Amino acid sequence: MQMLLPLVITGCWDSVELNRRAIVSGVGIDRGPSDDQKYMLSFQVIVAEEISGEQTRSSSPVALYSGSGRTMFEALANASRQTARFLSLGHVRVVVISEEFAREGIKDMLDVLERESDMRLTSLVFITKDQPAREVMSTMTVFSKIPANDLVEKLNTTSKQFGYNYKMEVDDVIRGIQVRGGGPVINGVFTIGGRERADSNDNLKTITPHTILRISRLAVFKDDKLKGWLEGKTAFGTVLLLNKLKEFPVVIKNDNGYLAFNVYLSQVSVGAAAKDPEHPVINIKITQQAALKESPNSLDLTSPKVLEKLSEQLTQEARSQIQGAIAAARKLESDYIGFGEAVERKNPHGWKKVKDHWEDIFAACEIKIDADTVIRHTDMRGNSFQVY
Repeated sequence: MQMLLPLVITGCWDSVELNRRAIVSGVGIDRGPSDDQKYMLSFQVIVAEEISGEQTRSSSPVALYSGSGRTMFEALANASRQTARFLSLGHVRVVVISEEFAREGIKDMLDVLERESDMRLTSLVFITKDQPAREVMSTMTVFSKIPANDLVEKLNTTSKQFGYNYKMEVDDVIRGIQVRGGGPVINGVFTIGGRERADSNDNLKTITPHTILRISRLAVFKDDKLKGWLEGKTAFGTVLLLNKLKEFPVVIKNDNGYLAFNVYLSQVSVGAAAKDPEHPVINIKITQQAALKESPNSLDLTSPKVLEKLSEQLTQEARSQIQGAIAAARKLESDYIGFGEAVERKNPHGWKKVKDHWEDIFAACEIKIDADTVIRHTDMRGNSFQVY
């Protein structure tokens, strides 16, 4: 019995001590100049001594290491030759893919991210706009020592208030790619300002940072290829259709000027009447609740008729956003807004007959929109004060 005991005590044969690991917080993926350097990866590595405050050298809290190769794994291996520690991918919070690579296709790199046991499927995915992913990974940020964390916190803020961007994780992107006739919707990211001091602490030493990371626009896909970008009302309408908006501003105009509202509750459902799957009817129902935030005019906000008229304007604005989002999806020939999924839920058997030519049906199917908005309150006062 004593001789058999060592056989069942296997131990951790492939373990690596923490002090031998280089913790990677973000990964940037760029398209290389040739097939031999197809993948150009940038790894944002945390410098633990600068983060903890002990034995600090007043240097950058992160370091950027790069590697290239015919495959992502080869690029990772080439990058690891530059570090004294093992690159650890278990804490990657963001994956940034260049626009150039996204237009070519991202399926293969997602296969690697899903297959690698150290990677998290909860890492957030971004697409760069008009610049390499390396530049995003090498930008120092004010509110977080680690730039990858700054991206996460900015997305958390904008997804909860005043924005149309929302969390899109690796697993969400993989599932989006597999939707027949559609694709995922991924947040865009880019830097504004000069790049001269973006990668140094000098970017943090002025009241107005030289370079700022900004999350804006939505990258929409057909299968695994980037088809185009959405922003403004079209982006709001798309996220509204996907029922991802939590809180967002709306501005309307009447004869007396502009009024601003905060829509703090929005519920959208997309269904289908698909008895005849060749000619389905898509039914969209929207209910919203809003609060008046700004009214620099002499409207009588205590009048139910005035509030009812303003509610109708908000309803028309929501309807216009939805119609704009549908028109954009049809123009890009991608059902990333999920109409095909609604048909499949309603008539799974019929969906099998139309899925191979769903793009043609999606381009011309009938759509009905039922929208309703209620103004619940006018915040801390009723009518606006006037100067006589």
